[in-house]
Amino acid sequence: MKAIIYPSKLKGTISAPPSKSYTHRAIILASLSSGKSLIHNPLISEDTNMTIAACRQLGVGIKVRNKLLEIKGVGGLFPNQNRVIKIFCGNSGTTARLITAVATLSKEDVIIDGNSRLRHRPMKQLIEALTKLEINIQSIKEKGFLPVQLRGSTSLGGKITISGKDSSQFISALLLTAPFAQKDIALKVIDLHSSPYIDITIDLMSTFGVKVQKKGDTFFIKAGQKYIGRDYTVEGDYSSASYFLLAETITKSKIKITNLNSHSAQGDKYFLEILRNFNNKSKTRAIDLGNHPDIVPTVSILASFIEGKTIIRNIGHLKHKESNRLKSLVEELNKMDIHSSYTSDSLLITGNTPRGAIINTHSDHRIAMSFAIAGLHASGKTTINHAEVVNKSYPNFWADLQKIGARVELL
Repeated sequence: MKAIIYPSKLKGTISAPPSKSYTHRAIILASLSSGKSLIHNPLISEDTNMTIAACRQLGVGIKVRNKLLEIKGVGGLFPNQNRVIKIFCGNSGTTARLITAVATLSKEDVIIDGNSRLRHRPMKQLIEALTKLEINIQSIKEKGFLPVQLRGSTSLGGKITISGKDSSQFISALLLTAPFAQKDIALKVIDLHSSPYIDITIDLMSTFGVKVQKKGDTFFIKAGQKYIGRDYTVEGDYSSASYFLLAETITKSKIKITNLNSHSAQGDKYFLEILRNFNNKSKTRAIDLGNHPDIVPTVSILASFIEGKTIIRNIGHLKHKESNRLKSLVEELNKMDIHSSYTSDSLLITGNTPRGAIINTHSDHRIAMSFAIAGLHASGKTTINHAEVVNKSYPNFWADLQKIGARVELL
């Protein structure tokens, strides 16, 4: 599918879609809980459907109703199935990382795989950490990558050290399953990026009845704690809302965005602060987005409309996203006459007046959505190829854009 975007003036109200990060974790925690959970307002997208399917493969009963998930938890004891369980994660890195740890609670052999892009995203740190916890896990093909095969068993627990440089999802995966270890876990994290996602994990663990203590760079989880099923409502997604906040800013339109929690643990609410403080008069500005990788594309588009140079730092881990997001952003920004370049961990963008272009999404939903917003105020029309990639996190993105007056043709 192609989306053709023309310069537009916007007006209207958008309800932020449910948080992808919270939905993934709520599905998993409800699955690991004792008793039934009702998850209200979940995000139903390609990625979260992968997590639903994975939990079902492990033996969890999940019913999908209109804006509701009914999940019958297994209390951390997945049923015996007497078969090799095969779980396909598509292109969902969150599913792959979190479910790899969760699957260790099964008594079966489990194979976890994904599409070609996911097979190139790192798993080494998680595999090594689980091995230290005496879990039998190994890569089937290339070491440190999917597919992996594991034999379910109870984690030993104890002290463990892991790097958070490649992905915070490794830490979330270990935290989610820590209460089921034989003894208490002390998880020391070095070089942590994207720490707000850890905050989301800990927030939801607490909601479902498990406490995590943090002292310095170490997380402490007492063994024997239990998750308890409950009713839970998923809050709106700040990263998805950032596209409309950006659209309002660059087109000088009036857009009201609802369904956002002002006290959210989501790190991407930082985009609001960026909009308030981005210095329009400074010739050079620098911003550290090491903890906010999902809004890097949105901030990059903002920078492209503002005179002067913007340096976005501490984002080397974006090379391991749905695409090599640093490389993808530079390629597409340059198509729009926005001079940009990247290093191993930064982006340099020189603001100009973007011109319409034919954009390759690189199979990356955030590239598609951020450049669609750029097209709303670029000179000429902008074409987004493979526009359907937004289904990964925001299936209603194009409809919501049209709803507030954007001139968008879907072909």
